[in-house]
Parts: sequence; structure tokens; C-alpha cells
Amino acid sequence: MKKDRRKKLTVFLLAVVMTFGGIFLPSQVEAASKPHMKTVNVKWDLKKNKTVTYKTRYAGLGMVKQKAKITNYKIKNSKKKGYKELTFTVKFTRQWNMGKKQVHKLANSPEAKADKMGGKYFWTLVDYDSGKSPEGKNKQKVVAEYGDWVYSTPKYYRDDDGCWVSLTNSSMKVKVTYPKDYKGLCIGIGGSAALQNTANDTKFWKGKAAFGKTSYYSKKDKSVAHFMRVTK
Repeated sequence: MKKDRRKKLTVFLLAVVMTFGGIFLPSQVEAASKPHMKTVNVKWDLKKNKTVTYKTRYAGLGMVKQKAKITNYKIKNSKKKGYKELTFTVKFTRQWNMGKKQVHKLANSPEAKADKMGGKYFWTLVDYDSGKSPEGKNKQKVVAEYGDWVYSTPKYYRDDDGCWVSLTNSSMKVKVTYPKDYKGLCIGIGGSAALQNTANDTKFWKGKAAFGKTSYYSKKDKSVAHFMRVTK
């Protein structure tokens, strides 16, 4: 009888382990399949013709608010069968009323003297699931074409000690061709939590690192990066 009880107890414990395994397994599968862009700390408030305020790091000043927007946003059927064509212009307003004290702090900071002024800004395309940039060949078959940056006339800011800083506004025209059935295309614009590009920033632009590995967003402040999904 004792031997039978042991067998029954062993079978019962095995059944409990299998039951708990069945409970935890679905949550593990769900976590593994979560889209990358759903896990990063960014704002999903980017819309056509809407100005967003992003933050970017400047030497001696820390995180500074600046503005950007997307204009001339249009989607139409591409000449390439089964594809759509998206065009837009991205505009960054980097000039602001920089005070004399700000000029002095920035120009005399150790980072600026080492040519690390900061003020980085970006626009990018990313895949919602992987968080990677579709640069070059990509399985989503997205092709991005864009021209050079167009800069405004520089604006100079000075302090009373002869220090000066110049800033320009900038814009760029973009054309994106993507499959009609592709729903993962995202557009992002913003600044940076770092003064210079990191190794992962470089990997990201080559399509080899996810956005969440870059300096173009902050785990603490989601206003560094602003995104939208292309839904048509």
C-alpha cells in the first residue's frame, strides 16, 4: 500500500508541474513576440503638419527643447505594381532665442571645446516589429529616397566676452516606396540624449541595431523622440 501511495503522489506532483507549465508558457510566448517599438519610451504624437517639441542635448546646457514637423505628406499608388509611394518633407527649427548666459555656458564647456557641441537631430524610418531602419536591402522591401539637407541662413548668438554660437534650421524631402500590404512602416523625428553618435547609432543607420539601442531616445524622457505609423 505504501508503494502505491508513492506512485500516486508522484503522478499528482507531475500533473501539478505540467499545469503550472501550461499557465506560464503563454505569457513567455507573448513577451517574446512583443513589437520592439511598443517597448521603447517614445511619443506617438507625430502627425502631418503638426509641430512637435523634442529635446536634444547641448554641451553645457543639458537637454534643450526644439521643434520639428512633417509637411507635404502624401500617399498614392506607386507605378510599381503592388506598391505605394509616400512623400513628405521633414523640417527642423533649431534656432531659438539663446541668451547670453547660454551662449557663454555652451561655448566654454569642456565638451564644446573638444568639438562635442551636441544639438543632434534625426528623422528615420523604422519597422514597428523589429525597430530597425530599412536601409539598403530589407525583407520588408521598403525603398527610401531622399535629397540633401537644405539649411537656412545661419543665425549667430553672442555673449559679452566674444563667444558666439551659430544655428541653422534644416529640411529634407523624402520619398518612400513600400508594399501595399506592409503595415509596419513608422516615421520618427527628434533629438538625442548624447552629444555625439554612439556605436549603436552607427549600427542602426546600417539596419543592424534596433532603435531602442540608440541615443535617439531616452528611457526617462519620451519627448526626445516622436513617431507615427503609416497606416494607408
